[in-house]
Amino acid sequence: MDAVTGRITLLYSSSDWNHDAARPSRTGYARTVHAVHSMDGGATWSASVPQPQLKAAGWGWVSTGPGHGIQLARGPHHGRLIVPGDHTAGGDTTAGAQLYISDDGGLTWTLGAVSEASKTGAYPAEPTVAETVDGNVYVNARNSAPTHCQTNEHRLEALGTDGGGSFAGPFTQVANLDTSPVFGSLLRLHAVDQDGKPNRLLYSGASRLGPSALEDRRELAVRSSYDEGKTWKTVGTLVSAGRTGYSDLTVLPNGSVGIAYETAGNIPHGNVAFAAFTEQAMNGAETELRRPRTSDTHVKAPGEAGNHAVVHGGAQLGTRLGGVAMEFDGVDDYLRLVCSPTLRVEDRDFTVTAWFKHSATTGTQPIVWAYGMTGRHFSVRAEPGNGVLRGTVGTDIGTTEVTLPSAYNDGQWHHVVFTRQDLTLRLAVDGAPAATATMPAGASASERNLTPPAEFNIHIGARPDFPSQPAGVAQLFRGTLDDVRLFTTALTDAEAADVKAGSLAVATDKEKLRLGFSSIW
Repeated sequence: MDAVTGRITLLYSSSDWNHDAARPSRTGYARTVHAVHSMDGGATWSASVPQPQLKAAGWGWVSTGPGHGIQLARGPHHGRLIVPGDHTAGGDTTAGAQLYISDDGGLTWTLGAVSEASKTGAYPAEPTVAETVDGNVYVNARNSAPTHCQTNEHRLEALGTDGGGSFAGPFTQVANLDTSPVFGSLLRLHAVDQDGKPNRLLYSGASRLGPSALEDRRELAVRSSYDEGKTWKTVGTLVSAGRTGYSDLTVLPNGSVGIAYETAGNIPHGNVAFAAFTEQAMNGAETELRRPRTSDTHVKAPGEAGNHAVVHGGAQLGTRLGGVAMEFDGVDDYLRLVCSPTLRVEDRDFTVTAWFKHSATTGTQPIVWAYGMTGRHFSVRAEPGNGVLRGTVGTDIGTTEVTLPSAYNDGQWHHVVFTRQDLTLRLAVDGAPAATATMPAGASASERNLTPPAEFNIHIGARPDFPSQPAGVAQLFRGTLDDVRLFTTALTDAEAADVKAGSLAVATDKEKLRLGFSSIW
């Protein structure tokens, strides 16, 4: 809204796809940006006017928001309206963010700063903006990297200079702003040069770290930066612990903070809710939002990041043979490995090893459970109710299982080795002869692919979809686990014995995960 005239401008994008009853897909329908105005607080609106100048030559998809815009209050571009957006280009091979600017209260618009990157890597989408106290524009955007597998890098940021006319540099990753892939909203709450209070930016968005736009859009929270977006506090105010999607922040006339957000029962969108709270209430309800981690210590290739596990519930460090292990209470404790690309076993051979100890007499006790799209998974779990230890692999050609005739629920430590070699599955405990099973023959590599390029994560001590299970049905491990490893090769019996003996020099070029549970940080 223009502060001088009160004119509200709504920029939006659409295509004829929206009006085609058949609507087979969006492909082939050109997107266009439009503008409408209201002079009576949104009660009535002007006719829609196309804005072709806001779509650069060669762009395919073009969009606005989806959050609010801002009006600059400082510097030579004082009064300028800025609305963020995103686009694709190069035949859908590149994508990025842009700023739309108006210097006449929203009557006319031009294209300002543009950032573009290859869609093979990280690129910004659905940006949100706030003015910094030095008159620049801080832009925080969703990271739309195609693998969806970042752990702490779901947000990107850049600085708009020249009143939003250009970007000072490319978008870079935002640290310590745990979230899932989702739109988030920025809001200037205080500026020392305006209200005399310490500079404070707010950000709203899901605070559950994870790759899934459906499962991990949870725990909507408001977080703060006191240095113009350079760093973000890991403490914040939880607005909703349930599934929540997009959100947008505003300051209400009485100074309270308002937030509109998507939510529903089993999905993060479907309804729009609104909440409001004072700054004092928001500050008083602050809590630590960052989940603790436990380190992955496998030998890493140059430039390879660790697959550190996110600790949920209250999992605590315990002991094994004088060393350290991880204890799970069977109520809400589990670990997540958030979709790391190096953990994708795909159609290759692999081996999972772990030490486990439990004394459960009923239910299912998941040790390791990896889950991707379309039901593809692998798992190792004890089933005391059935009296077996089970290893499974699920692909497009169905699920293959291999079992041992014991749940090993004697309260003693046991070492399990689960291997896939070509079409053969092997499950062994404590170095004894392995049980085997054979996957269906004749399947293509793609049909045997466990982890296609899509959402994928590994749970330690839980079935991945357990949060959607009814109370009392959730599958959670109750006991202690240690030395969980994943190799992208089928270990030999001798190599498996070396792992059991504690060797750290087994197939190090194929080892992709080693959770020794030496600490929680």
